[in-house]
Amino acid sequence: MTETEGPQPMGRTTASGALRYIDKAAIARGLAAVKLHKAVSLGMPITHGGGPIAPLRTPMQHYMQRHGGDYAIGARKEVDGFGFSDDVILLSTHGTTHVDALCHVFCCGQMFGGIPASEVSSFGARQLGAETIPPIVTRAIVVDAVPPDREWLRAGEGISAARLDALISAAGLQCEPGDALIVRTGSLRAYRSGEPQVRSWPGLSADCVDWVKEKKLSVLGADNMAVEVVPSEVPGVATPLHTGLMFGEGVLFVELLDLEEVAGRTFEAMLTINPLRITGGTASPVAPMLLY
Repeated sequence: MTETEGPQPMGRTTASGALRYIDKAAIARGLAAVKLHKAVSLGMPITHGGGPIAPLRTPMQHYMQRHGGDYAIGARKEVDGFGFSDDVILLSTHGTTHVDALCHVFCCGQMFGGIPASEVSSFGARQLGAETIPPIVTRAIVVDAVPPDREWLRAGEGISAARLDALISAAGLQCEPGDALIVRTGSLRAYRSGEPQVRSWPGLSADCVDWVKEKKLSVLGADNMAVEVVPSEVPGVATPLHTGLMFGEGVLFVELLDLEEVAGRTFEAMLTINPLRITGGTASPVAPMLLY
């Protein structure tokens, strides 16, 4: 195969991962969760130089190509009563609210389904790229894991499976196959308040791996940069959830969600995610929507 050839069928696909649990029943649960007919976008504002963003990634850049000042100084002129503004952005696919493609994580030289990591080259991913993630509609269980007397969880604070069970049960809910789990840690609020959220943040604990497998969840999302707690609670395992769930089970991760509009409660809603079809991309910026 040459570097310019497109994706070749081999191994498993995005649809053979945890998205296979999203069946008609899961979608119907999502639709049934809509009671107030209120829509909320969970996408972060995309702002020049904005964050949070991991140190290895390029901050978002926003440039104007044409603007009102051009017309004011005569550099541009309206034609037959028509003028316009135009702009461009340079954005890391992981640099704002985004869904990770299954080609994002390697373990022992492979990605999900035993596909060799070498299938991701300087030309992008030949397999499991962002363009292979279909539009997603399912029920979401939205959990605010921040205690009522706190604004956010502290950096490095893990959220155990038992804690999730307790919060979900207290709301009179239970997870079912194909559901998405959306968890607020307060990480984004902490960042906006000046708390460091670059190398350590709260998130799901390692014991959530078996819990998610048991529940057969399709999507995990949170308001931090990795869904899981960082640093890792497991010696010798850098990212237990990424390797155990994204690599191992094909669960999709949605990171840097803006959950401030739904803070303070645990509830069910319909979740929609429609990724950009970035051919060979390791992630896609998204603005997921909750409808409840």
